[in-house]
Amino acid sequence: MSVYSFSQTNLFEQCPRKYQYKYIDKIQKEFESSPDLILWQSVHGALEWLYNQINVFKVPNEDEVLEKFKSLRDYEFEKLKNESKEIQTMPTGRQVKWDQTLEDYLRRGNEYLKNYYEKFYPFEWIKVVSTEDNIVFWLDENKKFRGIIDRLDKTSDDTFVINDYKTNKNLPSQDKEHYFEQLSLYALGISQKYSKYYKKIKARLFYLHFDIIDEREVTDEIMDKVKYKYIGIVDQIENKKFAYNMWDKKSFECKENPLCKYCEYMSICPLRSHMKFDDEVVAWELGEKTIKWLVDEYVSLGKSESESKAQKEIIKDILIDYVNKHEFEKLFGNQSKLSISKSENISIKDKEVLKDILNKLGLLDQAMEVDRFKLMKLIKDWRLDESKLQWWAEKNVSISFRGGKL
Repeated sequence: MSVYSFSQTNLFEQCPRKYQYKYIDKIQKEFESSPDLILWQSVHGALEWLYNQINVFKVPNEDEVLEKFKSLRDYEFEKLKNESKEIQTMPTGRQVKWDQTLEDYLRRGNEYLKNYYEKFYPFEWIKVVSTEDNIVFWLDENKKFRGIIDRLDKTSDDTFVINDYKTNKNLPSQDKEHYFEQLSLYALGISQKYSKYYKKIKARLFYLHFDIIDEREVTDEIMDKVKYKYIGIVDQIENKKFAYNMWDKKSFECKENPLCKYCEYMSICPLRSHMKFDDEVVAWELGEKTIKWLVDEYVSLGKSESESKAQKEIIKDILIDYVNKHEFEKLFGNQSKLSISKSENISIKDKEVLKDILNKLGLLDQAMEVDRFKLMKLIKDWRLDESKLQWWAEKNVSISFRGGKL
């Protein structure tokens, strides 16, 4: 039985194909760390250490907390620095320049921890149940979920508080429920693990960059709502995994989103891999041209008068052959790009024989006039086995392009 996490389901919603690469194909990204991740790890590590000391009735001073942060951060940065040879182009094309960022990340972490320490010192009210607690819980009898709670507190009125620290430089708008969905899922785990010890549960987010605390109560109604949402997401993943294992290797579709330009799988993703591909030379009626030139020309001809249509169709045929050869889902020129869409349809060879077949199967009324689009819908809905059509109708794939500026 698979055990899912919030990061997994979040990645699936962002892009199913990226989920496939990471969790199904288990393709490891080149770098497992980054300056932002190190800042997050080091701040979390320092706060974990602070509350573990408090839990044995010892309150470190502010300088000790900052020193702990610095030692954690220096250790992780040194590892990454050695891996990346001081200035390294990451797989996404980004660069990390240590002489510009090292002090910046140290200053940010120091500010976060100083502000936090001064706000909550002397920490007298706190009763810490756990820090960095790994919880495993059930969404239903067949679906397991796991997560890590930064800190779990118990207040004097028997309220359990799930605390989560965020080091983002961007403050999400108040209508974004992404983080609270995560903590509401963890509240479900707390309810299964500690139900007899609390009267209610709260979720508390610390936006350390802005010195903002956002706190809400997590009711049973909220837990039920988020539980059923994530049961649905896990069902989608399981269905796609089943199709993938049954040789549908495209069941995890690519989903273009603003984070594509940072994706570590860009070089193998059908939406982006053409950008990293060597420009291929092909022969056509105007001599040898590169694919990038043909992409730019195709988009340019789309804005021209009708006399260019024949030339455009020739280029389209060349690009379709190229797309089918490499399975790209987007092509890039020097100034333009082409988004590719594929659709399956049926070409009917003998309508009368086909009518007779559908009539015997009791499906003629639902495909009157033997409309090829209605026929294709019956196949997609698993109501008609295309093998029953034999050679009187066959499925084919049509490809269309939509051009735009690069």
